[in-house]
Amino acid sequence: MQRVLVVSRDSEVLRSVEAAARPDGRTVRAESSVDAALIAVRDWRPALLIVDLNIGLTGGGLSALLRDPAVAEGTAVIAIVEPEQLSIVGAGVKVDDFVLSPVDDPELRVRMSRLIFERTGQGDGHVIRHGPLVIDLERYKVTVDEEVVDLTYKEYELLRFLSSNPGKPFTREALLNQVWGYDYYGGSRTVDVHVRRIRSKIERGEPFIETVRNVGYRFVDTPQAANEGARR
Repeated sequence: MQRVLVVSRDSEVLRSVEAAARPDGRTVRAESSVDAALIAVRDWRPALLIVDLNIGLTGGGLSALLRDPAVAEGTAVIAIVEPEQLSIVGAGVKVDDFVLSPVDDPELRVRMSRLIFERTGQGDGHVIRHGPLVIDLERYKVTVDEEVVDLTYKEYELLRFLSSNPGKPFTREALLNQVWGYDYYGGSRTVDVHVRRIRSKIERGEPFIETVRNVGYRFVDTPQAANEGARR
């Protein structure tokens, strides 16, 4: 699921972002300060950052946020600007796109989808794409290099959950709770069995799921960057 982080203290801006994001299945998180947004960008890794320039341009905080590697290397940025702020967009403030305030919800939705597609190759929040791996959430369909992969329901749900949270490690117990439910009484090794099966079906030399020693598993942000030594 694609993540959208919005930085604003304006309730109407937040409402517009929610209205633009929800129809495509995107998750929205709101922060009211630049400092909180910087922490969220690093921890949450949104696909898109939406910044209300009325949050404040003094002190260099916003510029520092936009220059942070977590933003510069993988997060698209849309600024929400007042007409009188247009002169600083592209000059003092570097962003990928902007919309004028008051926000037109359909316009924001279009710009949001275009930027996310350019950065991730994902047309909307109903598709998860990681290199050759594509998970169609509406059709419960998984393909690798355009070849359909036959997964059981639990294998699919485990892959969907991990791939929706790339880079974040999960314990076996947490994965049991998320995929099998809190009332599941089987052992945690069930997760190991399912991960092995998923790997055998989707991996073509480059791992997608990485073993985190003494913790559990995580989905690799970039499969090529995975440490083969961590696999079991």
